Amino acid sequence: MLTSIASSFQRGDYDMCNCSEHESSGSLAKMTGASVEPAMKPQVPLSRQISISDEDSGDQPASTDLQPFPPFRLCRLDFREGCYQINFRPTAGFVSFEGTLRVDRSAPDGGADHLIVSGDLYSKRPVIGPIPHPLPPVGNKDGDAATADAGLTSLAGSLSAVDEPAIPFPIRRPRIPIFPRARYHSYLRVTSVSAPVAVPLPKKCELTIVAEQFNYTQPPVGQFKGTFPATPSRTVTMKLAKVPAPFPFSLTGGPFYEGRLFEGGVDKGSVSLAWVSKFFRRATLEIDTLVGAVRPAPVPDGAGGTEFFDTIFARTGWQLTVVQDQLNVPVPSGVVPTNCWSSADLHALMTTVRNPATNLDAEWRVHMIVVPAKLGCSRGIMYDQIGVPREGCASFSDDGYPTSDSSNFGLAANRKQRDVPRAFLRSATHELTHTLNQIHQEQETAADNSIMTTTPSVADVLGGPATGEPGVFPDQIKLAHNTNVRHHLNHMPDPVIRPGGWPFASWFPTGAPQAADRHDFEPSELTLAVTATTDRVALGQPLDLTWTMTNTSGVSLRTPNDVGIEALFASITVTDAEGRERPVRPFVILCEHAKLSELEPGKSVTASAKVFWSTAGFAFERPGRYRVDVAVSWSAQGVMVGVQSGIDVFVDYPSSASDNHSANLVLHPEVGKWVALGGDAYHLGEACRRLQALSQTAAPAGALAVAGDGAPAPRVLDGFADLLPDRAKLARLRPELTADTGGRAERGPARAAAPGRKRAAKAKKRTGRKG
Repeated sequence: MLTSIASSFQRGDYDMCNCSEHESSGSLAKMTGASVEPAMKPQVPLSRQISISDEDSGDQPASTDLQPFPPFRLCRLDFREGCYQINFRPTAGFVSFEGTLRVDRSAPDGGADHLIVSGDLYSKRPVIGPIPHPLPPVGNKDGDAATADAGLTSLAGSLSAVDEPAIPFPIRRPRIPIFPRARYHSYLRVTSVSAPVAVPLPKKCELTIVAEQFNYTQPPVGQFKGTFPATPSRTVTMKLAKVPAPFPFSLTGGPFYEGRLFEGGVDKGSVSLAWVSKFFRRATLEIDTLVGAVRPAPVPDGAGGTEFFDTIFARTGWQLTVVQDQLNVPVPSGVVPTNCWSSADLHALMTTVRNPATNLDAEWRVHMIVVPAKLGCSRGIMYDQIGVPREGCASFSDDGYPTSDSSNFGLAANRKQRDVPRAFLRSATHELTHTLNQIHQEQETAADNSIMTTTPSVADVLGGPATGEPGVFPDQIKLAHNTNVRHHLNHMPDPVIRPGGWPFASWFPTGAPQAADRHDFEPSELTLAVTATTDRVALGQPLDLTWTMTNTSGVSLRTPNDVGIEALFASITVTDAEGRERPVRPFVILCEHAKLSELEPGKSVTASAKVFWSTAGFAFERPGRYRVDVAVSWSAQGVMVGVQSGIDVFVDYPSSASDNHSANLVLHPEVGKWVALGGDAYHLGEACRRLQALSQTAAPAGALAVAGDGAPAPRVLDGFADLLPDRAKLARLRPELTADTGGRAERGPARAAAPGRKRAAKAKKRTGRKG
């Protein structure tokens, strides 16, 4: 008997949702939509649908021959769709603000008026003298980039520079502005817009915008996730009149507004809005391709044209520039490119190949590397951090569509991605959208035929030969983001979306035990057992954690087939003795085999992880008692369901100088990345240096640990026994670390670590992840 709400959605005969297309006006037509509301609500401020008020008249273009009955005047406010540059100069203080306002009048989820408006503000350095309107960059460079090239970074230098009589740059029309991350100030959630068609004389034609402003707290140094308040910092009202656009905004052909900003009826300063683009946001995709790989190519759109990354994002509302950069990138030494790639090797390649001139404060730029790999590895991968969060992803041209992932791949079954162009482009766009902080729709709404549903689930939604429609995958794949993802991409705050901003998936609940928006299974239906190799670890020692989800009911349940944190259905949360929570986020997003599938009665799925470091920091920063919880969550017909369990762990206080020294060596982000990548990340020089030093702390110089003078090896070594650098590779790849050791690393300390390495290897074999 299935008694819980969660189980009622999970029967083996559960029907997949029907996906539908939503027609919309303008350039954003035919968006794919999910049939259910999001199961997880973003934990950030986010604009929703609003109505254009003033007697519900809206602001439709007035007919030129319409003569309103006196004494009325026509208003042609032209509050059109697209991105506006907003500038606010307060009457008090020296800091002004600039940013963007996105007017979305084609939103399928925009209510009766199809309208959602959101914005972001950035603080601006004080400028001496009146500057009535900000000038956009001219020529081929943004203003910040041109200043940097000139070597002038101070305000004094910028104001004192003498113009050189060089060949004049062509003046370029304004475009969507991009501002430095450190200057981000606040998010604007617009709650109402009034744009009258006509007003009685002598009343002015005014555009009125009411917005809730959420002031942002920047993250601490070395971190990337700041915070927004749960409630608005203030509510502001902008009253704007349409005026002739000053040069160079006149080049856009769009409207320009000037007016005042009020708070509680009090005039707070001047504000202007300048229309700059029909798109809401802009970004650049840089694609590099390894020797032997084939990059995704444009595919027919069914109407005589083609679809590619840029057209897919254009339908969503983004201006995406695709730079197909390096071809025939050399294969890294020691790597067989037609095998499955290790996370460390791929991370190293992406680190070295990406454009070193990339400035994420001047452009939103994503790097994609295409490598061959082979069938059964993964169609793609995204890293939560290369140098900063979400700036890199990879696509595997020689992996593809094994029937082990889905029986509904149709004509693509067991073929390589390079031979199935439409599915290849969809998969690569999926990884690209991950870099913009979007999650799977199996978690958020339900599986559908859209970009952010995993590939096997898309195939299962479409069906196969048994449905009477052979070959629907890949031919009927929709290359579009659904309504839910479209809303996030266009209206989430800048720091959450932009590359180099918030860590991946940090905007939605982690699945902590107190999550109130998830319905858990009863133990008689589905269980989650969490175990660890030990319940006591030394400070700085990784915890080997394993969890197993088992169907304890008498019927098949639809559950994730992969419960590893890299597949995104599972999450780990560590809570210290004072109740402070810290998520353990996946460093590698490896999800292309994951989907919801039938779990038969009595069957289990298992996963494991080393709990040590993530982009949220170290799991165990100080000694004391901790609770480690694992939650597996997914969406069933729009309802969040799942299971959770956890264990208690104690982090011991260092008991010797050696313990202190060892903890100091490994509690470093570079070592954290090494562990998160599974070891062998020799491109992380600081990690190599520290782990080399750790291997030499097993005993005093010239002595054998345990067997020699009785000095025990530091307990931290037990957690790193299977992660220490290989001596031969270290000597070849990092000779500077072994040149002055006199060979010490090859003597006693390495033998001392062997028992721990054997124990770890046995534990790893015993708790190997299935997924």
